[in-house]
Amino acid sequence: MSPLLLTKGRIVQKLKTRELLISKANEMLKAGSFTGIEAVAKAAGMSKATAYRYFSDVEALKREASLQLKAKTSEDLFADLPETDLAARLDRLITYHFDLFTQNEVEFRLFLGSVIHESVTNKKAPSRGGRRIALIEEALKPIQSKLDAQCWDHMVNSLSVFFGIESVTVLKDVCGLADQDILATWKWAVERIVYGALSGPSERNI
Repeated sequence: MSPLLLTKGRIVQKLKTRELLISKANEMLKAGSFTGIEAVAKAAGMSKATAYRYFSDVEALKREASLQLKAKTSEDLFADLPETDLAARLDRLITYHFDLFTQNEVEFRLFLGSVIHESVTNKKAPSRGGRRIALIEEALKPIQSKLDAQCWDHMVNSLSVFFGIESVTVLKDVCGLADQDILATWKWAVERIVYGALSGPSERNI
């Protein structure tokens, strides 16, 4: 097995561990039993030392778990859409993320700030969860078999740039766009990335 595959495997495992902690914290918040990182670690079946490697700040864990209460899973989001309807699935992917971030913008900005702070103060802090990746991959199921693995990865990774509070922050704070202009920009860019991947590389040499 190549070093690249080993590295990717470790990243996936770290994301799963992090997601498990958030999920358990989410459950405890809903049940009113959230008391701290050690309790969440116990519920997740891992040591407190492992949990603290992912969340050294209890407020960061609580904030991210609270935001998860407002998010949907890939199964929920596309349950009523046929796998063959790419246009409808793309539209759902875009509007869901747009509504999620614009309706909870303050909370997500605070979350982003805490994540950036954690990445600076704790060099071993794992990457954030890959929930947006799962949603993108589920949305694009209709075309996965039509693309080679490298093209698929490039497309999914490119789209992940848009579906986060980071994108809203840049387009609003740097570009000066209003919410509806952000939505229009997302639609313009996402359609060109997806349908461009389907049409193949440009003949132009740039």
